[in-house]
Amino acid sequence: MSQPSSASQSTPRFFLKDLSSFPPKERQVIVVKVAKVERKTFPSSEAFDFDAELKKKNTNMVLAMKDGGSNELVGYLVYLRMKRLALIHKICVVEQEREKGVGACLVHSLRQVLEKGGCCDIQLWVDEARKPARALYLSCGFQQIDQCLDYYGPGRTGLKMQLSFEK
Repeated sequence: MSQPSSASQSTPRFFLKDLSSFPPKERQVIVVKVAKVERKTFPSSEAFDFDAELKKKNTNMVLAMKDGGSNELVGYLVYLRMKRLALIHKICVVEQEREKGVGACLVHSLRQVLEKGGCCDIQLWVDEARKPARALYLSCGFQQIDQCLDYYGPGRTGLKMQLSFEK
């Protein structure tokens, strides 16, 4: 899944790479970096247990890294793959790289891989109050299919969104 971004010259270029493609020792270092970004970005109640989740056979992570040899993390996407359905558990772009196409590139790349593999739907939950995230998903073709009051806690509605691409 390693591929360069199609970002404009004013935007730092990045590449995507599956966590599983790194050597095991390097993976652990990357997971620590991802967990640090996670803690800065999301409330502690939404913290993801990367060590436990990434040990599951059908859970994968795609990383967005800056070009230029620094391997600086700019974003990540964690998903669970079933036969014809994938669930995005987490998608995050570091604050200074937001609105530069990183999130859309992660989603589009995932879609390409899943579509080639026979998957036909991607689903996710998003906090109704996270307008930039919702805008990203809508721009990628997701549609709201359900909602759940208090999904993320009292007064925080969760929206279930789906991207279907069956031929």
